[in-house]
Amino acid sequence: MLRRFVRTVGRLRRDRRAAAAVEFAVVLPVLLAIWAGMTELAHAIDEWRKLTLFARTVADLTAQGDTKNPISTTLMSDILASSTAVIRPFNTANAKIVVSAMGVGLTSATLTPTVCSSYASGNATARATGLASNLTVPAGYQTPGMRYILAEVSITYAPMIGGALVKLANGVSSTITFSSVVPWPTRGGKTYGNNIYTEVVLPGSNAAACDGSTP
Repeated sequence: MLRRFVRTVGRLRRDRRAAAAVEFAVVLPVLLAIWAGMTELAHAIDEWRKLTLFARTVADLTAQGDTKNPISTTLMSDILASSTAVIRPFNTANAKIVVSAMGVGLTSATLTPTVCSSYASGNATARATGLASNLTVPAGYQTPGMRYILAEVSITYAPMIGGALVKLANGVSSTITFSSVVPWPTRGGKTYGNNIYTEVVLPGSNAAACDGSTP
């Protein structure tokens, strides 16, 4: 009886199956965390990429202008609505969009642009006309009299997997805000004053707000 007990204990000491189970139980949470992190990162990058395409589409369509200035509110609403197709299947209900017609001074290439006119979606605020002290004229647009469209888009991203866990931390938001800012050269509109560049005037603004003589 004693010998049988000793042999049984010896077999248990040599059996590594229990150790493997314990090691797997320790490693499994780490593997799951890596998998969840990679999935979440890929999802977030995809939404940010589509948001950038969304901003480019809004800027491009607006830059083409219309047969009249200012372009109509109906047309701008159509531009914003049709542009959301590029961001699907992500939800654009909370997307904030601000589109501005920007101007560069005629006398010299200044680094501070002027907001000639601006339009925003219902949940955002259009830029005030005049010098935009918090902006810099992008490289490639620093030409006297230059006109371009600036599309500023932001959207709230809620993590698929980690959102519930993030809420457990006090003071930490369960969402992330993605944003994209895209300048685009004006291709439509008409010239005003002494300027050689065409200007697209957005709804709710006076035609030729910059009057071809941006300071």
